Amino acid sequence: MSEVIQDLEQRRWQAMIDVDLSTLDLLLHPNLRYTHSTAAVDTKESYLQALESGLFDYREVDNTDVEIQSFQDLALVNGTAAITVVARGKEFLLRSRYTCVWVNENGDWRFLAWQNTPIPG
Repeated sequence: MSEVIQDLEQRRWQAMIDVDLSTLDLLLHPNLRYTHSTAAVDTKESYLQALESGLFDYREVDNTDVEIQSFQDLALVNGTAAITVVARGKEFLLRSRYTCVWVNENGDWRFLAWQNTPIPG
């Protein structure tokens, strides 16, 4: 199952970079809670709107130390990411540890939650 989740994670990151809203609409769970490094929280709707409007413009993502744990219909992903993003007109390189949750409902895996913590330095 970890290969499935790994593939879904790659699709999600690429869709964020490409602003592929139709792919994200399929991948994101309707009850998504996306907690940013600033502690701001987006729902699926507000997150997709932020991407569409260019509020967040993801340029590149480099993931390391990725660990995927599976529990029946739940997958927990932990890792380290270096994310290049333009937010509110300014480019940032965010280095963080993250946790995300995927849930399987009726045979479809959906991205349910994201939480990241900035790495100081």
